[in-house]
Amino acid sequence: MNPNGKVALVTGAGRRVGRSLALALGDAGARVAVHYGRSEQEANETASLIESMGSQAITVQADLEHPEQVKQLAADVLNNLGPIEILVNNASIFDKVGMNDLQSDEWDRHFAINVRAPFLLAQVMKHQLTGDTPGKIISLNDWRTARPTRFAYGITKTALSGLTRTLALAMAPNVQSNEIALGAILPPVDISLNRPRNEININLGPADRMGTLNEVADAMMMLIKNDFITGETINVDGGRHIQ
Repeated sequence: MNPNGKVALVTGAGRRVGRSLALALGDAGARVAVHYGRSEQEANETASLIESMGSQAITVQADLEHPEQVKQLAADVLNNLGPIEILVNNASIFDKVGMNDLQSDEWDRHFAINVRAPFLLAQVMKHQLTGDTPGKIISLNDWRTARPTRFAYGITKTALSGLTRTLALAMAPNVQSNEIALGAILPPVDISLNRPRNEININLGPADRMGTLNEVADAMMMLIKNDFITGETINVDGGRHIQ
């Protein structure tokens, strides 16, 4: 697929990794829907940057915890840009809650945002695309999903892998579904981006460095342009998954 002129929706595109993916798509000529939950100012900045590249961009707010807002998000993209041809599921929550303290509402919220929302968007995308129109679904995942200190997060990311592979079958042959499993790309949100490396207690793997936003965007663009890869996990983690 050539992304030029395609309609792309990136969830959680106002900040961090999501912004870099939205900018990469805009730089490639895609018409980008910049979704945000609460980061309205950052989303507007992302859209402005895309427009400065000469591409079209809109911002769309939705709380992905609520199914009706997820469906309205897809409808807003259709009404303003057209059918979703590239879906990038970037938004997720990452609450640090272990098994003993996890409450049912936190469990449900993680599944709603991290798994159900990507499914609902894919479902609507399938209805929007007609005939043999091609499409791409790319979900951002984690190199490690067994995380006892982030219990619900880890389980939902495991479920997201299953969703990715099942969508590859259910939406074949015109839509390819893949995921990118990230390692250390940016420090956690509660750690300053300018904090010295020796103060960040992270196993960086064989690469012995943090990844870059450009390296994540490059992986996404490769999956968009390659129509023969589907149901796959691309690890962008500096080799941490092989240790």
